[in-house]
This record gives sequence, C-alpha cells and structure tokens, in this order.
Amino acid sequence: MRDYPDQAGAHEAHALLHALRLLANLALQNLGRRKARSLLLIAAVAISSGVVFTGATLMRSIDDSMAVGFTRLGADMMVVPEGALTNITAALLTVEPTDLVLDADVLAKVRLASVARAAPQKIARVEHSGIGGHHELVDLIGIDPALDFTIQPWLKEKLGRELRPGDVILGAGRDAPLGSQLLIFGKPHMVYGKLGRTGVGTHERGVFMSIATLEAMAPSMPQRPAVVAPGKVTGFLVELAPGATALQARFAILSAVKGARVVTGDSSLSGIRQGLAALLKGILAVMLLMFASMAVMVSVLFSAIVTERRAELGLLKAIGARGTQLIGVMVVEAVIATGFGGVLGVALGVLVMRFYERSLVYYLDNIGVPFVWLDLPHTVAFAAAAIVLAAAIGALGALYPAWRASRRDAYDLVRGEG
Repeated sequence: MRDYPDQAGAHEAHALLHALRLLANLALQNLGRRKARSLLLIAAVAISSGVVFTGATLMRSIDDSMAVGFTRLGADMMVVPEGALTNITAALLTVEPTDLVLDADVLAKVRLASVARAAPQKIARVEHSGIGGHHELVDLIGIDPALDFTIQPWLKEKLGRELRPGDVILGAGRDAPLGSQLLIFGKPHMVYGKLGRTGVGTHERGVFMSIATLEAMAPSMPQRPAVVAPGKVTGFLVELAPGATALQARFAILSAVKGARVVTGDSSLSGIRQGLAALLKGILAVMLLMFASMAVMVSVLFSAIVTERRAELGLLKAIGARGTQLIGVMVVEAVIATGFGGVLGVALGVLVMRFYERSLVYYLDNIGVPFVWLDLPHTVAFAAAAIVLAAAIGALGALYPAWRASRRDAYDLVRGEG
C-alpha cells in the first residue's frame, strides 16, 4: 500500500521524535554516570547564567529608576525668549509666566545633535479662573504628555489611565481628591493626579494639563495671554544628548534660534547622568564577556570529555552510528546540562533579587528614593533569554569537539590515537 504525502510526513516526524528521544536518553545516562563532573558543569553554568540574568534585570531596573530619579531633578537647561524670567533652584529649572513667547516647533526644525529631548511648556498666570479666591492668581501650565520629562515624574498619585483632554494635574499646594471635578472658567475638568512636594513655586501652586486642554480654555479667559495661542510656547526644558556638554548645546541653540535665551542649571547633574549611563554600558560589556568565557569553558570541558570517551564513541561508530548521530549525542548532552544550569541560574537570580527587594530597595523606598522594578513580562523574557542562551552556548561549545571526533575512524577512536 502506498503512503499518501501527509502519512509520509507523519512517519518522518515520528521517526525524528523517536531519534531525539533516544539521543536525550543516552545523554541523560552519560550525565548520570559522571555525576561529579556533570554537577560541576551545571553549577558553573548556573552561576554564570544567574549573574547575567540578575545583572541584566537589575541593570534595566536601575536604568528605569535613574530615568525617574534624574527627570525629577529637572532639565539640564531652558530655552526661553530673551527677557523672560526664570527660576533656578537647587533641583529644578522652571519657567516663569511671561508675555514673551517662542514658536512651538522652533527646536524641532533645527534638530540639534546636542539636544536629546525638549519639552515645551505653556504657562499662563490668570485670575478669575474659579480656582481659589476670586482674585487669586493661578498658574495654568500646559505640557505635552508625550514629550514631558519634568512634570509627570513627580506624580505622587494619579488615575489608572493615560492623561486625557480635560484632565488636570494639581501641584502639591492644592487639595482636591482624584477623580473629582474642578471648575476652571466655569467648565468642569477632572483631577487626574497630584504632584509630590518640590518646594518650587510653580510646581506647588500650578495646575497642569495638556497643551490642547489649555488652548481650549482660551475663549473663556477674560484676558487671553499670548502664550495660549496655538503654536506658541513659554519655553522649552531641554535634556542634553549623551556626550554633549552644556556649552556645546548653548552655542548650538543660540546660533539656530533667534531671539532666544538659554539658562543652564547645575552642570554636575548632567555629568552624573551621563557617567552613570556609561557605567551601565560597561557593566553590560562585562556580563557579555562572562558569557563568552563560559562558552570557552564549556568548549574546553567537552574537548576533555570527547578525549575521555574516545573508545565509547569509536565503538558506537563501529556498530554503525553515523557521524551526525555522534555529534547529536554530545550536543544534546551539552544542551541538557547547560539548559538545566540556566534554569537553576534564573532561580538563583530570583532569590537574589528577592533579597535586594527586602534590603536595599526597602531602604531606598523608606528614604524616598524611587526604585522601579522591571515589569513581569520583561522579567520573564530576560529569564527565557538567559536559559536559551545558556543552552545555545552548551550546543556551540560541544559542537566543534564532537565534529572533530565524528570525522575520525572508529579504529583510531578505540585505540585512542590522534
């Protein structure tokens, strides 16, 4: 009876699965016969995989935490119109309300290499807004949620969604429950969030919202400040690009933007930010070197294993085993050992991170320093990558010694020659 194509494919898949099962069983038997050597190999791979998994996860968490922490320190510099007032504190640069404006796209047009990102702000100081007393001056501050990196990091509490048109964020000096309605010029706006205390005037008393929300209020304002017009901003908060200095960015901005003034903050903060970023890259390079050294170690170890098992491999070849089958036995054995080592390494890394969470991270939280753990999907992805990489290194490390052995004659292997 002739097999149909789908039946032939099923037979081939079954035969392949059977062959893999035999290779796995043989590899497990070989590992079990040499328990001490197998345990040492698994332990070495587990330590290396654990260090890399823990290091990569903590590095990513530290990087995210640094991003939050440094953005809380504000921008490196401000770009404002000539004659505009500014406020320089020990921690934050802030623009003061003014009638002077800049075009909202002026920095986007010039695309300066020394500028990593620039966050536009509209600041309108108004009265008769309905907030506070009848004649109380209130700073309405428009931000671009997609570009802002100085206001949103200070959010102490917020609703469980993204900022929407009509939402407002209150400075720490203003009190209203989340989700409540705040009337501004007679129109309701939902309180989306509240900022933590900064000690900076505009952050304490300001009412923050998207630029679109602020521009939509313009028809209701008795006196419309020039800044609420579409396409105009009070100024930009600027973060330097990696490797750029404040002096380079200052000259670049002043030469490209006419009628602008550049105000710089504490230059040491920029240096610390860039230095820590370079340090994290250096740690990543060290971890990659560790994995490379593990690959060399596995390759040397399996060269010794192949040398020790010459007679066994020669007998297998003498009774009809093909070269690919010999290679398969050695590679599967390496993959099982290093893959299991990778799993143990990830488990070890999870325990180490739990220790960090209950010690260092707990201390940082108590003193108010934010630490942002990597989210679960990315952590699982890092764990899977560490296990797969460990198994791949085992396969690559065993491949060359096994290939060399498979090319030799059965007689030479049994006699242990060459």
